[in-house]
Amino acid sequence: MFFLPMWWGRPAAAIVFGIGYLLGTRAGRDRYEQLRRTYRRAASNENVRKVIDQGKEIVDSGTAQIRDKAADQLKNAGKAIRDQVDP
Repeated sequence: MFFLPMWWGRPAAAIVFGIGYLLGTRAGRDRYEQLRRTYRRAASNENVRKVIDQGKEIVDSGTAQIRDKAADQLKNAGKAIRDQVDP
């Protein structure tokens, strides 16, 4: 059976961790670049831009409606509180 000295475990673990880290970052960087290229290709497509713009318009109009309803509810809540405090 082969025995390593006690001090050998930490440097070996650090080396293995370092190699794994380098390989992982390289793989992660390659995947990131692939996703970035795909996004740029899609973003430069005119049809995709139209769909994105339509989606933004829908979200903006929905947000405005929600904001108006929330403001009305706050006004009503403020009035109800004032009515309870000043009978």
